[in-house]
Amino acid sequence: MASRKPAKKKPAQGHPARRAGASSVPFETEVRQALQPFKSQLFRHFQEEGQPASETRAALEGLTTLLTVHAQLRKSVDVQSLDPSILGEQLGHLSSLGKEVAATSAAILKHYLTFLGTSANFGGSVEDFKQTFEFLSRMAGDSPIVAPYLEDEEANGAFESMPFVFAARELIQWVGDGKPTTPAGVLTAETLQDAAAALGLFIKVDGNAPIPEDAIWEPEDGTVVPSLADIPRLSAYWDALIGTAMLTYQAPHAKPTESLSEALLASSGAGARVVKELIAEVLYSHILINTLEKPGQAQIAEMVAGVLSNAASSTPPRAEFALQIPTTDDLPEEQHHLIPSLEEVVPQVESLLRVFEREGLVEIDEHITVPIVLRSSLERALGKVSDHVLKQDTDSSAPEA
Repeated sequence: MASRKPAKKKPAQGHPARRAGASSVPFETEVRQALQPFKSQLFRHFQEEGQPASETRAALEGLTTLLTVHAQLRKSVDVQSLDPSILGEQLGHLSSLGKEVAATSAAILKHYLTFLGTSANFGGSVEDFKQTFEFLSRMAGDSPIVAPYLEDEEANGAFESMPFVFAARELIQWVGDGKPTTPAGVLTAETLQDAAAALGLFIKVDGNAPIPEDAIWEPEDGTVVPSLADIPRLSAYWDALIGTAMLTYQAPHAKPTESLSEALLASSGAGARVVKELIAEVLYSHILINTLEKPGQAQIAEMVAGVLSNAASSTPPRAEFALQIPTTDDLPEEQHHLIPSLEEVVPQVESLLRVFEREGLVEIDEHITVPIVLRSSLERALGKVSDHVLKQDTDSSAPEA
């Protein structure tokens, strides 16, 4: 029986995209070649602890595809910088495939940008890096908030000049050893009127008075209101004292927690700082959630939350742009139909931002900024607001029993 000769093996050719001129995808070969010098560094950066090498290689292949498309839109290859305007177009296309696709792609590109920055391979300016990083953070669903570390002494010094700290102190001192409330801890009748006076609000309380259609943050002197909910500023601060356990219910009174009250009144120490940060957190979330729950106000709350988030970033928005009503010259023709809605919405957004400004929770000058000492508080508050929205969505979509 004749023996069969072993079949000749074809020469190993590898992945076609790794052979010069083999890829039919524009710029793919050039992108792979440009990544080659720091390929091993990049692999280590992408390989998280315990992650299989196969998953890391898959992530890098995804990155290569994203950088190739970026080069196609950019009409040039530069793997050491990313063009934010091109990224907007690129991730916009991906959003049409689903928000998760765009968010995952943004996360990969952000991870890569971090690598470029930490390995000194980024080819643009510091401002370019910040702008790109914050854009990708937003697209990836991450917070753009920048909260630099502050020593307790520096933080407490900043708190001493903030209106919300002064107001919270006035209210806790008014409570004294305790004040009568409902079993749920709500202020009523004459006690409610006195509490409002502690914040400089000289209103009258009448349980039979009609509920105001639009309760303003600080009602004018002499305004007659039926309940705590109709005095928004007092309601927010009372919620902050209850929400931080600075006040507890001991029927039939709300009484201060001694150690926390002392920390609020103190001007130094770690405890003094933490208590004030927690009060700010509750104020941010209380105001935004209350606005969300008002019929027709959800868009206002969402826009304000977005402005606050950017105001706490390293590139805060310019007030003249954030608060202006666009004209037909500012928008493409296909968006002109939005102008009547924006004419109604933008003044309400500014009004709510002015509420935050009144309490020292945001500063509005040439730019809109959140004080550095409050940025961690804002980030936690926005997390609460997001959770609240998700819970509402879940509750509304749940089938009725």
